[in-house]
Amino acid sequence: MCKDLRKVTFTLGSYEFTPNPTPEEKTDMEYLCKERSGHFHRWIDDVCTSKDIPDIKTMALVEDDADGSVHMVEYQNLKFLDE
Repeated sequence: MCKDLRKVTFTLGSYEFTPNPTPEEKTDMEYLCKERSGHFHRWIDDVCTSKDIPDIKTMALVEDDADGSVHMVEYQNLKFLDE
């Protein structure tokens, strides 16, 4: 890992209310909403072509400090920790 990468905190998703969630739904939501620390690599465009009109979203490529895995993270789930 490069020392010049910016430190961030991030989640893989946002909380979505589900009335009477099953234990599996609770576990999935806890996994998505868990705050993680990592390093920002770059911005990328994610293109969804499942509809008639392509949907393009700008996503962040973030490396998880815990296990080194790389995730695509929506900008609203990312916080830069400027020093």
